Amino acid sequence: MQQHRISFALVGTLFALVLAPMASVAAQRQGRISGKVMDAKSEPIADVKITITTKANSSFKKQLTTGKDGTFGTFLNDATVTYHYRFEKPRFVTVEKDKKVPIWNPNDEGGVHASSAVMSVLDIQLAAQAPAVKNEK
Repeated sequence: MQQHRISFALVGTLFALVLAPMASVAAQRQGRISGKVMDAKSEPIADVKITITTKANSSFKKQLTTGKDGTFGTFLNDATVTYHYRFEKPRFVTVEKDKKVPIWNPNDEGGVHASSAVMSVLDIQLAAQAPAVKNEK
């Protein structure tokens, strides 16, 4: 019985030693993106739906919504790929952009909204859609 406890402890320790570096490598590839969505008058636009996808992983899809001040921010798990951003809100023209984020350094302070030196900033301007034209004959 004593021998089995030692074996389980040894297996658990070896398992942790193997997985810990893998988790560290994955964390080192994370990126952050932050930005602000504004209208043509540089006024912030709240409640803009942002959909983030990537061709590198067809099952990846992240959705965000801008805050009252038009800002957004998030972490992305893999900063080695280019992401596609879609910004949409009723009565505004949809905007789509591709952008790669820099690898985030977990030793930097500031969370998602840290300085632009350690993250990617994506400011977007949305234009109001023109009203539909009625054809009168």
